Amino acid sequence: MSGRRSGGTSPAAPGRMNDLEGYRGIAALGIVVFHAYQFCREGAGNRAGSTPDGYAYAGSPLGHVLLNLDGLVSLFLILSGFLLYAPIARQVTAGRRTGSARVFLLRRAVRILPLYWLAILLVWTYRNPDLPGDWRDLVEHLTFTQIFDSRRIFYTIGPAWSLSVEIFFYVFVAVLLAVLRRFDPAQAGVRLRLLVVALPPALLLAGSLLYQWWALAVAHEPSDRWAIWFNPLAKAAMFAMGMVLAIVHARVGARRAPAGLLVAVRLAALAILGYGCAIRADDAWTSTVFNLLSTVAFTLLLGSSVFAPPNARWRRMFAARPLMVAGVISYSVYMWHEPILLYLDAHHALSHQATAFPWVALLLLVISVPFGWLSYSILEKPAAQLRALFRPDGRLRAYYGPSNAG
Repeated sequence: MSGRRSGGTSPAAPGRMNDLEGYRGIAALGIVVFHAYQFCREGAGNRAGSTPDGYAYAGSPLGHVLLNLDGLVSLFLILSGFLLYAPIARQVTAGRRTGSARVFLLRRAVRILPLYWLAILLVWTYRNPDLPGDWRDLVEHLTFTQIFDSRRIFYTIGPAWSLSVEIFFYVFVAVLLAVLRRFDPAQAGVRLRLLVVALPPALLLAGSLLYQWWALAVAHEPSDRWAIWFNPLAKAAMFAMGMVLAIVHARVGARRAPAGLLVAVRLAALAILGYGCAIRADDAWTSTVFNLLSTVAFTLLLGSSVFAPPNARWRRMFAARPLMVAGVISYSVYMWHEPILLYLDAHHALSHQATAFPWVALLLLVISVPFGWLSYSILEKPAAQLRALFRPDGRLRAYYGPSNAG
């Protein structure tokens, strides 16, 4: 849920990859709809109006799509991998030194931590009115370690698990920057530079695929062992594919792919997504295959954007102002929509009936989007100004107060 963002809710300057913000906005809104769909399942066929397996549109193509909207999380992680690794790939392949690991971590901390910690503290306090409460849950969420606890991974704020996973990828990138600072690309040939930038995502991708094979074929882990399937190594292939896309983009540069090829890539990506939705079941094998297919599909879709001309219809569609705004506030929407959903449920404002899904989804969007904008305006955007406290080398700026001269 991070990576490069616009500074406000207005479209960014021409020439930037504005459409990527639109992708982020669609992913955030899709996750909101997915949780509304999960919510409207009570009865599993026991109540009037519910479908045989408890979901609206069960067995239909629409039902398959709605039930697999959680695959949009892979889009978030691919975007992060691309946006965070793109400047590194460009600098090294161009023969320039990379930036500071300290500066990178400071920027990520300012961007992520204020909203995350405040949301966790508020929601945990609300749900644990009698102290000490589930203090372990609080500690795990504040330290981003709930992803290693299958029992508590979805406590407090369920979607926060993906932010915790991203934190580990930020640390990975910071370590990589620290290592690359010892490497002078100007003294290396083109092939060595390419090898240096290609090795980290290759290792990350290979490690993730090997881990998933072990979990499936050796350990035979069930799909509900959340700590097995939602930890950083299990999701590393998604971030790695974003890094791979960044390398290709750094190498190709301003060259654009033929329009016909880009259309074919998009159609192939949609076909892959459709196949993944059709085969996915509750077991670990098909869920893993679905996640891998969605990773490939979303990488292809993003590639069809970044290698298209800036004025291409596809890119302009995703750079439309409503999607841009949704992308800018997507982090806040993502963090707050589940607490809003559960708060409304606790006050009996929602129905769990499958037939209520369209109305629950609409209500959740109508409340979560303005709330996300408010959260962005009063918390995220001001917190981003904390960057001004640090110098380009990551050290605190000296402040001497106003001058008394004159």
